[in-house]
Amino acid sequence: MESTKIIKKMEKTVNRDEGFDAIVIVASNGASKYWNWRLSETRKGILSPKTKVVCVEEDWEGGAGQLLGTLYAFSKANKIIDLEGLLKKGATVAIYHTAGYGKRMAPLCGTEGNNKPAIKLPKPLKIGNENTLLTLLEAVLYSTQIFAKSREGRISVFWGDQIIIPSRPVKIETKLPVEIFGIKKEFYLSPSEWKKNWQKYGILIPIKGKGVLQREKLDWKQVKELQGRDYLKPDSEGKLKIAKSMGCFSMDFILLKALLNEFKKEIELKKRKLDTDEHLWMPLTSSRDEYVKMGGSPIYWQRIDKFKKEFQKNTGFNIIVGEKNLGKDTLWWDYGNLASYHKNLLKLLEESNEGKAGRKFYDIEKYFVKEKKSGDIKVKNSILIDVQAKGKIKNSIIVNSEIGKIDTERAVIINSKAESVIGRNILLYYVKEEKDIKALPHEVITDIVIGEGTKVRMRTSLLRDSKKDWKICLPQNPFSYREIERCLARLADGAFRFKI
Repeated sequence: MESTKIIKKMEKTVNRDEGFDAIVIVASNGASKYWNWRLSETRKGILSPKTKVVCVEEDWEGGAGQLLGTLYAFSKANKIIDLEGLLKKGATVAIYHTAGYGKRMAPLCGTEGNNKPAIKLPKPLKIGNENTLLTLLEAVLYSTQIFAKSREGRISVFWGDQIIIPSRPVKIETKLPVEIFGIKKEFYLSPSEWKKNWQKYGILIPIKGKGVLQREKLDWKQVKELQGRDYLKPDSEGKLKIAKSMGCFSMDFILLKALLNEFKKEIELKKRKLDTDEHLWMPLTSSRDEYVKMGGSPIYWQRIDKFKKEFQKNTGFNIIVGEKNLGKDTLWWDYGNLASYHKNLLKLLEESNEGKAGRKFYDIEKYFVKEKKSGDIKVKNSILIDVQAKGKIKNSIIVNSEIGKIDTERAVIINSKAESVIGRNILLYYVKEEKDIKALPHEVITDIVIGEGTKVRMRTSLLRDSKKDWKICLPQNPFSYREIERCLARLADGAFRFKI
């Protein structure tokens, strides 16, 4: 199925009121008020009219992980809206995980008041008479409503920083308690192929009569061991096919209730951090020896195995975990770190199917300038949205910006103002400079407003890992990212009072 058809289906889903009956936004501390306000202002055209929205905060020291975070969020939201009652009646519910410091997106998340899902994307919106841009979370909400229609009585769980454009119909294809969303492709058993295209992903291995096995980020030696156990077998066409796990899934209400009961103690105490991949799908789909060899606890595996056998006995399900193949040509835009944010936005400039789909998704084809020379401005293959500038712009995306003189290539500039900007492969985000900006190649620059208008300029590189730099004060910066985060966290309702 063509990406543009899926994108049209997203629009129809919202307009026909076929989205989720209820959604739960899992926000960081202090951010729920912002999202309650923001989504009340922008939900038209993003969510179905019927959709109930609940925002809860993951006030769990050290983070709960996707497994406990999902169960905790459901428990909190259920006290506000009767989600259990809705699911029993066959309603559809989705949870969106956005909590966390957003370390890999620092310093941009600081610019948004410690609110990573509020990071902007190039689609103009209005709140009242004020111009704004689509946020990352709003883009994810809009793109995932198409999964609701065929998942009655199930809860779907998504990450808040990844946009998925499937290439196959999204209708549910399994009656199993769990479906994990994946992109199934043919692969070749070679070390170079594995390292290049598969090693950094969780994978789903279909096993006839056993559903799928979920494994996390395997190296080549582990892949060969799986082959030795006869797990990797050619299909009826003689092809080896596995799926990259997208980390998103849906589960039925019966399994959800069983998990809420199993982890009741952890939820009450708000202790421990457990993820779905490592602490649920893997022990559910592996033997004790396999799990321990992959670094898991034998005691924890026994706990999940006991849970599994009781669930099978009570429900009659011999197989618990299945897959949902979204198609080998699925588009998967991860905006989880600075480099991928920059890279995936620049894909909008391509004449490829992906570039055309991206411009369709953000509705910005009318802003795409293939080539233009007029007066003091020369533009080639760029997207310009509400821009005032003179100079040369090539292969760049510039939004809501005013620049006296510009000379850029492969630049992403959002909500910025400067006397001049010169740079290649750069990212400027909410920069306000009365003088010139000469950015180094791959440089990231942003201005963070703290307190009563105090501006802090932060710089880094697209080639650096901001998560590794979290506690480090880089030479060009006055503070570390952690110090900025703590300062913003002390401001009451900082995220809510921040820019729209």
